[in-house]
Amino acid sequence: MDALVLGASINSLSVARSLGRAGLQVTVADTTDHEALRSSRYIRRYEVLQDGSDSDIAASLMKLPGPDAGIFLCATSDRFALLVAKHQQLLARRFCFVSPSAAVLEAIIDKARLYEIARQNDLPHPAFHVVADRSDIDAAVAIVRTPCYVKPALGYRWRQFGHRKLERAETENDLRRCLEGFLAEGLVAIPQEIIPGSDGDVYSVFAYIDRSGQCVGWRTKRKLRQWPLDAGNGSCQEICEQPKVAELGLRLLAITGHLGPATVEFRLDRRNGRFVLMEVNARTSACQELITRSGLDAPLIAYHDARGESQPAPGPVVPMRWVHFGADFRAFRALRRKGNITTWHWLKSVARCRCFAYFAFDDPAPVLAKARAWLTSRLTGSVG
Repeated sequence: MDALVLGASINSLSVARSLGRAGLQVTVADTTDHEALRSSRYIRRYEVLQDGSDSDIAASLMKLPGPDAGIFLCATSDRFALLVAKHQQLLARRFCFVSPSAAVLEAIIDKARLYEIARQNDLPHPAFHVVADRSDIDAAVAIVRTPCYVKPALGYRWRQFGHRKLERAETENDLRRCLEGFLAEGLVAIPQEIIPGSDGDVYSVFAYIDRSGQCVGWRTKRKLRQWPLDAGNGSCQEICEQPKVAELGLRLLAITGHLGPATVEFRLDRRNGRFVLMEVNARTSACQELITRSGLDAPLIAYHDARGESQPAPGPVVPMRWVHFGADFRAFRALRRKGNITTWHWLKSVARCRCFAYFAFDDPAPVLAKARAWLTSRLTGSVG
């Protein structure tokens, strides 16, 4: 084992492919199984970890089969990125990795703290209020107008309860009920202003910051569609040129002191032309294959950076479009019902895609596994 990828997702698959194509033997580990990733030719072994506390999982990583030292470790989810940051001292005995301190990473992942950093540094952000207990609810209702979104301060904890990425409150009564629901589960909630516009108004900058704090390379990209609509994950995205997004995002990463890969997301507010901060993902991206194919192979750069070796220079920017077909098809159907897209327009946009969530010409098995799982679910009636 040369590299251990923590997490099982399309993000993880792209990371494994980058490292595997470079000749590294890659293991993927997660607390759940993932048949599509198991089938990849670039993943030599898949380890299902027993779920538990971060300390327990960190200890189990130290016991996985493989070399005693020098294994490259790459976390591909918020939970695992925090785990690595918190347990650096232990994990560094066996693994090499690039990670900021736990304090830095928590300030980025925790949206309450992130928005406060934005406010203190005059970075455009939506109107918001942090609700940590019942005494904060009245102030939140007064400050944030409805309709509004309500986000968890720590998204990965909210999703552990099986929730969507966020909730939408249409009225003040809705907002109060929603905030009560967050607090009942012991979570900090952030009601925030809805920035009007379409899913095509969401832009981001992906960057890799090396161990010395220097930006090795960056790419700006735009969502064409996302699922769920309005506040989901990008289902069709493309590389674009957007200097203002790059300027704001790189400035924020420098202020926080982040190291490693990160994506800073903004929404264009067409009322005033400003790009408003939405969130930061302090890890590799769900559409990492798009970034890699555009000429910035961040997983491979991170591997050499973690080992203290010369990093491969990013290539010139290659225009590229990426699609997660299953999610994008659902987005298309919802948009078509609203009259916002035609079948022909959607087909033309997908036809321009040159990289994909699961499919790769040199590694077709994962998409075949996904298709087999989908067909089985339809035949057995487990999917409505």
